[in-house]
Amino acid sequence: MIQRPWGEHREPAARNEVLHFDFLFMGESYGDTQYVLVLKDELTHYCELIACDAPTSSVTAAAILDWAKRFGLPAMWVSDNGTHFKNKLMDNLRDRVKALHTFVPVYTPWVNGTIERINRDILQVMRALLLEHQLDTKSWEHLLPLVQANLNQTPVNSLGGKAPVELFTALKVPTQLDTVLLPRSMQDKDELMQINMETVSDDLKALRESLQAMHQEVVGRKVKTRLYQKMAKEGKLENFSVGDYVLWSRVDERLRGNKLMARWVGPYRVTEAREYSFIVEHLLTGDKFEVHGSRLKFYDFER
Repeated sequence: MIQRPWGEHREPAARNEVLHFDFLFMGESYGDTQYVLVLKDELTHYCELIACDAPTSSVTAAAILDWAKRFGLPAMWVSDNGTHFKNKLMDNLRDRVKALHTFVPVYTPWVNGTIERINRDILQVMRALLLEHQLDTKSWEHLLPLVQANLNQTPVNSLGGKAPVELFTALKVPTQLDTVLLPRSMQDKDELMQINMETVSDDLKALRESLQAMHQEVVGRKVKTRLYQKMAKEGKLENFSVGDYVLWSRVDERLRGNKLMARWVGPYRVTEAREYSFIVEHLLTGDKFEVHGSRLKFYDFER
């Protein structure tokens, strides 16, 4: 069996070629809004944060079309396997605009660009802003433009000292946004509030550094992938074969909000080896799952 590449997809050569997206749960607001749809261009890191009531395919499709009317249609989409991304509406939209929609294997967040990392850091920066300015946690929706503006308008080391908005739109970097609109304040009228971003400079710096670290990790993985492929030129036995018994490093879905916390569960039996993943079957229930190879290890019957 020939060694397979570990989840690498083609690298974008131009802006707006690969679009990553994911939903982030933010909690209650003053209205019905509870989620943010995060869209991010892979090459330039330009992102948009869209507040919404629920994670649905309609919200996703509308956001993609809204992105397209301003920037053009991305040739490739990357998302997880959520039902709001993997359904008939999204399939119809993909076919109509002739795009390629790639779904990452379950519990392999690094394959989906930097979306998962951004989600965690957005929450951290949002908490810092709410705490520093003594705003109710339900005011997070009104701070979204501020967070998006600073993500897009701040120069990044991994982009050669350029800002995402500069690379994506070819516009000069504007003065960073520092004003938000808070509807219905204590005086029962709309209020403009100036936010001092210096108070959360450390959090924003950590956010940018974490993004840079993630990109370095991705580069490292691609280098390792090339080495694997070179080693496999004359053929090499795969670690897992059909019939092997394995354990799966799986996220405990009962722990809400802990996507990165995993534990080994099983045993499972490998029933199929695909190009980028494996199909494993639970020995007791018979349920089958598609799993990335890096999430598997051999089951030791003696333990």
